Amino acid sequence: MKSPQAACYNPAARMIGLAWVVLVIGTLLGVVSLTADLVGVGAFKGFGWKQALGTVVALGLVIASGWRIFLGSRRDRR
Repeated sequence: MKSPQAACYNPAARMIGLAWVVLVIGTLLGVVSLTADLVGVGAFKGFGWKQALGTVVALGLVIASGWRIFLGSRRDRR
């Protein structure tokens, strides 16, 4: 007879890993970059080069970490 603890054991990888942390950081960076003028932290009116750079970096982080999470979930299903 199995013990209750053994029945609840999940051998799958942890849900929170480096890829998830990078995904959240990239999303936050993108939100801050895109809304900098609205909250008053933009250097000048309009979409500046710092906002563009932050948006591009954020997009790269989100795409890279999302792809890594996607591939990791496919590997766990096999």
